[in-house]
Amino acid sequence: MRILQGFIMLFLFCCKPKPGVPTQSSNTDTVQFYQIAQFVTTQVNDVKKTPYYIFKKTNINGYIDSVQIDNSQFETLAHQFEVPDISELPLKKEYVENAFFDETTKTYTLNYSTKNKELEVQNIDVLLNADGSTLKRIFIRKFFIYNADSSAIEQLSWKPNEQFQISRVVQKPGQKETMYQSTIVWNENKGIK
Repeated sequence: MRILQGFIMLFLFCCKPKPGVPTQSSNTDTVQFYQIAQFVTTQVNDVKKTPYYIFKKTNINGYIDSVQIDNSQFETLAHQFEVPDISELPLKKEYVENAFFDETTKTYTLNYSTKNKELEVQNIDVLLNADGSTLKRIFIRKFFIYNADSSAIEQLSWKPNEQFQISRVVQKPGQKETMYQSTIVWNENKGIK
């Protein structure tokens, strides 16, 4: 049974084009990465044309606030999911894709990771429903130097048609870590989860 699922998964990801997955532009590049930037752009365009009430809930070291934001602010915040785009060469060469199916959650996971600690994006998980094409979540983990003397770890999470979250932990020399978390919701009927 597991071998059959492996062949089915291989067929779904290698033989059948899906929305959000690029077509090949190079004869030597045979791995198709999930098109996160394209997906986010589609979501942003939907928000721009639909009269959603959009709000941002912010948590800084336990202090919580919320505020309504406009489409322009939404687009600026969502842009963090689009850059850098690891599906484009030459950056794509730095990443390895692994795919697996979780029987318990009935979820396919596409994992993109790098061994190059100098790159901003360290890891991405794209979770797809059992059909192999419906997106459930995107998780991105970034690491970067912040203001030359401190570092930051950033965790981004996108739940389609509902919300996204940006969490950042900043470590400055001789100081406690500072935790920033913003949750942006544009489908108020679903609420923050």
